[in-house]
Amino acid sequence: MRWIALLFLLCSTAALAAPEGSSRGTSRKKPKAPPREVRPEPPPTKPAEEMRYSLALAGGGFHGGDFNRGPQGSAQLTLTPPGWGRFSLDVELGWRLARFRTGAGVSAMHSVPLLAVGRMNLVRMKHLGLDVRAGVGPLLALHHLSSDFSASSVRSSLGWELLAGVQLRFPLGAIEPFLDGRVGLGEAYIPFVVGRATGVQGLLGVRYLLP
Repeated sequence: MRWIALLFLLCSTAALAAPEGSSRGTSRKKPKAPPREVRPEPPPTKPAEEMRYSLALAGGGFHGGDFNRGPQGSAQLTLTPPGWGRFSLDVELGWRLARFRTGAGVSAMHSVPLLAVGRMNLVRMKHLGLDVRAGVGPLLALHHLSSDFSASSVRSSLGWELLAGVQLRFPLGAIEPFLDGRVGLGEAYIPFVVGRATGVQGLLGVRYLLP
């Protein structure tokens, strides 16, 4: 009887423990919270471009053949509008002097061109830049003739000039030295005067970037 009672007790205990174990094995997991939406940050806005200005002064010489040679000077205002990239516009005022003696007199030809010049940057490095330039504009010529036997005379004429050349620049912050090589072609007719103030030209100058 004791063995029967002990066997009955074991069977009862196993029957009670089985549902409890199965309920533990099938316990539901708590649902995970949905991930938060991560909104991408808007890209940083680029600052608006502004018009850039620079002013340059240069001096050098020219040679137009025979006695048509002498000193020259130039003042250049460079404008770079927003969105033009490598392109700029120069407004250039120049001066050239061809002076030579003719017998007992001295002939002096002053040429003053006012040019609108397009500029395109070909090479852009930290301390080196190379630009090509081409432009056109009016040319004012003044001829002064002085003689030992007669009164001096001054005659003038208005013509045109074409310009094509290159500028080698050396950027050093706001100050920019440069070498300017160009060829000029133009005419301002004055009767009986064969002086020319165009031709091959070379200048050495400094440009300042205006704030």
